[in-house]
Parts: sequence; C-alpha cells; structure tokens
Amino acid sequence: MIYITGDTHGNIDFNRLKDYFKRKHISRDDYLIILGDAGIAWSKQEIFINEYASLGLTIFFIDGNHENYDLLNNYPIEYKNNSKCHKLNEYIYHIIRGEILIINNLSFLCIGGATSIDRIFRVEGKSWWIDEHITDSDINNAINNLKKYDYKVDYVLSHCAPSKVVINILGFDSDDDTDKLAKIDYYAEYKKWFFGHYHLDLEKDKFRCFYYDVLKIKTKS
Repeated sequence: MIYITGDTHGNIDFNRLKDYFKRKHISRDDYLIILGDAGIAWSKQEIFINEYASLGLTIFFIDGNHENYDLLNNYPIEYKNNSKCHKLNEYIYHIIRGEILIINNLSFLCIGGATSIDRIFRVEGKSWWIDEHITDSDINNAINNLKKYDYKVDYVLSHCAPSKVVINILGFDSDDDTDKLAKIDYYAEYKKWFFGHYHLDLEKDKFRCFYYDVLKIKTKS
C-alpha cells in the first residue's frame, strides 16, 4: 500500500502519523510519501530520522520550503525506486526535484520547493534557506525525465501548486515557484496532482491539497 500525506514539520505532526499507523498492519514493503515540509532532516542529532523510521514503513518525501537544506544536501545520493534520492537511512529517502519515482508500476513525478511567506521572520542558514526555491534546472530535470515516459505519469507530487490552482481554487497569490510549476502542468499528462504547503485538505478536479488527510493508494500488481 502507498500512503500520501501533507506537511509533517518534524515532530510537530508526528504523533498523528504514529497514531494512524499503529492501527495498520504495515511493513517496509508499504510506503509513506510526504508532500514537503517533512522536517525530518532538521536536527544534526537525527532524532526525527529515528522517530520516522520507527513507523515501520519505507518513507519518501519531497522537500518543501521549511527544510534544513544544509543538512539535507549532505546526505549521500543513490537511486531508489528509479529515482535519484538523498538517503537519510535505510528506510527514509528524499526525492530530488524532477525525478520520477516508481512504486509497483505506479509513476510519480516529484518536484519539491516553494516560497516561504514568513521568511522575513526567519534567519537565513538557521531557519530559512534560499534553496527552497524551484530552479529552472529543477524544471528541466523534470521535463527530461518526463520525456523518457512519453510525458505520461500516474501522479504529480509537489509542495506548492501550479499558479492556476493557487489563484482559481485556493484563492491565494501566485509567485515565481508556482509559475514554474505551470510548465510541468503544460508538459505532463497525469491522472492526479497532489500537493501540500497550504495547510488545507481540499480536492477539486485533478488537484488535491493535503495537510492532515492520509490517502491510501493500492499498488498495481
């Protein structure tokens, strides 16, 4: 089984995951995907890494705007489930932007990053990192990987949403990061697009915003 949820922010929302999964019969062959702001690699003591590993699943996460990129980018890179990832430990992986994750024949185009609206209250290099922003290189990596799959994936996973969703569905202002995702929306053919960031649980058309919700997806045989 694949489980998808929104922002967990290190240990802030960890207990809800712990309560949810303690009632499930799970193994490392089950997967949890966190849609950014996981905050798992926030502390040099790796406390959060050990806590998340104790859930009993294999965890993948995309990055959000609230990540410690200095720590995250120092983890070794390897390929896991077709995707280039930072390996935090044997059970936890950060998916590099633009990679396509494959789990039991389901494909997920993954592209993290977003703009922090609270960055003026944060300290660069301590609680905010400029690496939060989506780059042209990230988008090019996504498009190049999409080309290998004839531009078709089952799901797109991002932290923020493309601008048309931000404006027309969420009612918020767009920014440079959401504008960049519009290019992915143009090129990719997908069934659903899942994202976090906005601290809402909301679904309309092909788009679904996650915060507390946990979605179960049965894997293909």
